[in-house]
Amino acid sequence: MHLTSHVVLSLALAIVTVIASPIPVDLQGRQSCNDVYVYFARGTTETPTIGTIVGPPFQAALQSALTGKTLVFQGIDYPATVAGFLAGGDPGGGTTMANSVTNIATQCPNAKIVMSGYSQGAQVTHIAATKLSTTIQNRVNAVVTFGDPDRDTALPGVLQSRRDTFCNAGDLICEGEPIVLAPHLTYGTDAPAAAAFVAARV
Repeated sequence: MHLTSHVVLSLALAIVTVIASPIPVDLQGRQSCNDVYVYFARGTTETPTIGTIVGPPFQAALQSALTGKTLVFQGIDYPATVAGFLAGGDPGGGTTMANSVTNIATQCPNAKIVMSGYSQGAQVTHIAATKLSTTIQNRVNAVVTFGDPDRDTALPGVLQSRRDTFCNAGDLICEGEPIVLAPHLTYGTDAPAAAAFVAARV
């Protein structure tokens, strides 16, 4: 059986197309990356997914502080129940945050990454940090926690040196006590300072 030159040429072009097609897809993926990704876990019983006390003011402060940069502020989808807080933070939320950070670090090699959480969300952030490989830890530019029940627990690897924790005087949650008093509910006022910390590192 003899193939005509037209058929041979068509087969050759088809093979080249199959081999070459993944290249523009990969380029397209990297071109769609944003400059900064913030993964935020809300506090116990707050409205999904970024809550009301810290999430919205922190997002707004970052948008102002990061003028000229594209920002994705993503809330971590997790139950945020009282039981989760009493257990030391929702494990599933920690896994979700860790996976989100790992995925974006892999997909967007030039992106800056921030992990953050308030109250139980801070616990979730600690859990997520322990699930990151050393390579991915090195990709995280800042970790910011508010009303952190694990204030006195160091983060792994380089993350401890890239951490800022906001804990008000009189906030018993920061002391490890399961009692919510007024000082635990005012961290929205720390949003500008937290955003400045992040802006200096991204």
